[in-house]
Amino acid sequence: MREQTPASIVQQHESAEQPIAPANLHHLGLKTARFKEMRAFYQTFLGVRPVLEIEGRVGFYTFDLAHHRLALFEDPSCTQTVPTSAGMHHLAFIHDSVDDLMRVYQRLKRQGIFPRFAMDHGPNTSLYYQDPDGNLMELLVDNFGADAGKGLEFFSQFQSNPALHGKPINPETYLAAWQQGATLAELHERSFAGGFAEGAAPILQGLFPKQ
Repeated sequence: MREQTPASIVQQHESAEQPIAPANLHHLGLKTARFKEMRAFYQTFLGVRPVLEIEGRVGFYTFDLAHHRLALFEDPSCTQTVPTSAGMHHLAFIHDSVDDLMRVYQRLKRQGIFPRFAMDHGPNTSLYYQDPDGNLMELLVDNFGADAGKGLEFFSQFQSNPALHGKPINPETYLAAWQQGATLAELHERSFAGGFAEGAAPILQGLFPKQ
C-alpha cells in the first residue's frame, strides 16, 4: 500500500474538487401537449427513429448508435412558452461540412420545413428552425473547422460589443453560391460582409442584443 503523506492527502482532495467535464451532450428531453406533431417534426428534422414508445405518450428516439438522443413526454397541461419565458434559449446541432448543412436545408425545404432565420455569427454559420412548440433549434457548420483560435477571436470581439452577434443570411442566395462551387471560406467571407443579407428573414424579436 502506498504511504500517504499530508501533501498527498491534500493533493487527492484538490483533485477530487476539480470538475470532470462530461464526454458529450447525450440527449434532449422535451415535454409537450403536441406529442404526435413533435414526433413527426423530429423524425423529419433530425431523422430520428423510435427506440421505445409507451402508449403514444412517452417516446425515446435516436439518430445514431446511442440508445436515445431525444425523449418526448406528453403532458396535456403544457402551456405555450412566450419570448419572455425563462428556460432554454436554443439547442444547436453541428454538421461536419457546409455540404451536409446545405443538403439538410434542401431536404427540409422539400418537406415544407423552413428556417425562421439564418446567420453567419463569425465562428459558425447557422440555420434556426422552430419545432411545433416553438423551441428554437440551430443547425450549424463551424466556419473554421478545427482552428478553435479563430473562433475565439470572434468571441473576444463579441465580449467588447455584444451587438456583433453576426450577419443575417438569405439561405436561398447562400445555397445558390454553394451550388456554384463556393467554398466554406468564400461563403463565410461573403456572408460576414453582408453579401447574403438581401431578402434575409428578420431575427426573432428578443433573441439577441440589439445592434
